Amino acid sequence: DLLDIPPSYYEKAAKRHRSLGDWFCRPESKLAAYAPAVYAQGSFRLGLVVRPILRGEEYDLDTVCELQRLEKTALTQRDLKMLVGHEVHGYAEAHNIKDPVVPRKRCWRLEYADDVSFHIDILPCVPEDESTISNLVRLGVAPGLARLATALTCTEHPQYAVRSSNWPTTNPGGYGTWFENRMTVEAQARRKQLVAEGYYASVEDVPTYALKTPLQRSIQLLKRHRDVMFKDERELKPISMIIT
Repeated sequence: DLLDIPPSYYEKAAKRHRSLGDWFCRPESKLAAYAPAVYAQGSFRLGLVVRPILRGEEYDLDTVCELQRLEKTALTQRDLKMLVGHEVHGYAEAHNIKDPVVPRKRCWRLEYADDVSFHIDILPCVPEDESTISNLVRLGVAPGLARLATALTCTEHPQYAVRSSNWPTTNPGGYGTWFENRMTVEAQARRKQLVAEGYYASVEDVPTYALKTPLQRSIQLLKRHRDVMFKDERELKPISMIIT
């Protein structure tokens, strides 16, 4: 239990996702016409966050901004990065975020300076094309999960500034769904227990982070082992997704 962050941190992360989604979908937004979907990926979605062992470490909140009504051949990766970046800069200004918005290789980073040390990485992407989805299915990905794949931007990609169908691909939505399906039996029992104990009104209300299944706990322990083992060699520390 000491590895866990307080539930209020997860709730704060969820509020920030909703706030970003509201901003991107407002009528004045340059993204609104493309039906932006904003959702969490990584440790916060899957309930795998562990407390930092060193003072001053930040929590990494990974967010996807998927423009659902935009095809990747309609613009370049750079165009998409700048389109989303314009709204991220506007959000930072409107919400009085003092630290500058940081462009990173695949995302935009916002730094929050409040009671919880968060930074939020916003990943611009668009739905993958049928050719890529078919390739994923041939590689063994379930069709329903393959359809959740997205094309993302990367400043180091050779086609970054060229209009092309050759984009990097990723699938945070499909991976998150697959991961949650791996703990279905334990999760169902845990949800019923939490409702019976009065923590939630219904099983549908129980968030993934509250489940504490053996799968989640095992990964948290592996991540803590990683943090301790590489405490003095931070540059060699494996990223959390590799461990997950």
